[in-house]
Amino acid sequence: MRQRIWELDFIRGFCVTLMIMDHLLFDLGFVFLEAWLPAGGSGLLFTLGDFALNFYWFHPLRKTVQALALACFIGISGLSCSFSASNLKRGLKLLLVALLLTLATWAMDQLSGYQDHFIIRFGILHLLASSILAYAFLRRLPKGLVLALGLAMAAGGVYFQAHPSAWAGLLPFILGVGGGAYSADYYPVLPWMGYFLAGAAVSGSLLYQERRSCFPKHGQGKGLRPFMFFGRHALIVYVLHQPAVYGLLLLIGWLAGY
Repeated sequence: MRQRIWELDFIRGFCVTLMIMDHLLFDLGFVFLEAWLPAGGSGLLFTLGDFALNFYWFHPLRKTVQALALACFIGISGLSCSFSASNLKRGLKLLLVALLLTLATWAMDQLSGYQDHFIIRFGILHLLASSILAYAFLRRLPKGLVLALGLAMAAGGVYFQAHPSAWAGLLPFILGVGGGAYSADYYPVLPWMGYFLAGAAVSGSLLYQERRSCFPKHGQGKGLRPFMFFGRHALIVYVLHQPAVYGLLLLIGWLAGY
């Protein structure tokens, strides 16, 4: 059995931890602050919610760290994908999970009476599934060509973010070249698939040609284990963390008498 490359699990898990923290603060600031304390208040819960809403969420540092963490997470996903011999099967399975998520969030909109509030039309799972399937067909190309394609896609995404086109519809929305649709979690093909392909190309040609850890003596620290656990089970953590965080905050509010 091939030994896992611990540093990839650690980096992936660290990025997942940042995501959980980000979503926790979103819930505190945009959902529970108003539900718990509609007339204002004081105490730890109010302080945390007020910090999330009025300082953390719109701070330039958050946006910078979020972009770097996402690029790192997606690049690591591409890098790990280069080790697999069954990317077509993995991509199809993940695509099924992504479509089920779309169906579930659409149902939440219908049950709550909202329109385009909860629905995820093309989120991180859709992106990763599409990227894995794309790489399944591109992996036999020279790694330099795959890297060039990834960098071109990343650059194209940056361009269209700065210069939005007038194209509208679901396909331009998914590609990241136009609007006309909504997704509560949104990671278009451009630029994000570019980071995935670049990670896959760099792995096969530079970093992990022998598919072994670059730091084999440093992966046993107890402090690393929570991050490595999240990294090994990133998909399950992603699917379950938001309901878990939301439920925990509901319980805290109930215990506190809100």
